[in-house]
Amino acid sequence: MNTITNIDLSNSRIAVPALLEYAKGELPKLCSGESFVLSDLFVGYEWLRIPAKDRKLLGRFFLDLAMSKEGRSILEIVEVINNGKQRYVRK
Repeated sequence: MNTITNIDLSNSRIAVPALLEYAKGELPKLCSGESFVLSDLFVGYEWLRIPAKDRKLLGRFFLDLAMSKEGRSILEIVEVINNGKQRYVRK
């Protein structure tokens, strides 16, 4: 899996596919059985620098990943929590 392990959000103009690759790269750092929401994969200030419309699109892309064959092997979709955030569990 070719993933991005470092991103620079200082100008908040990074493309959503690159953000998805970054999030995918963070998954191996989670322990099996660990529950998370997408924003947990980013440092708080980094997440807040991503424009809201891009965060929403990233959430959709990540959900699509979780439902794909690749995603089902490492992620479980658990529930939608407050503000429409999707909770996942690392298998």
